[in-house]
Amino acid sequence: MQRAEWIGLLIVVVVLGFQARTTLRVWRSKLFDRSQKVAQSQLIWLLPLIGAVIVMSVLQDEVEREKGPPPGLGR
Repeated sequence: MQRAEWIGLLIVVVVLGFQARTTLRVWRSKLFDRSQKVAQSQLIWLLPLIGAVIVMSVLQDEVEREKGPPPGLGR
């Protein structure tokens, strides 16, 4: 294999790993019901990389919201 083929393969493996990790986070999350998890999983795999980034940002926002405001902001 040439160098370009190895780089291409590495990119594909990284993207698939990110999508798999995001899908696992969705299904382990207690924030969403089953239909939402199915819809988010479809978004992840039907829009490679873009869908996973969108869903990951939603998951991150929900986690931050659950933690509450940072200390010192009137809580």
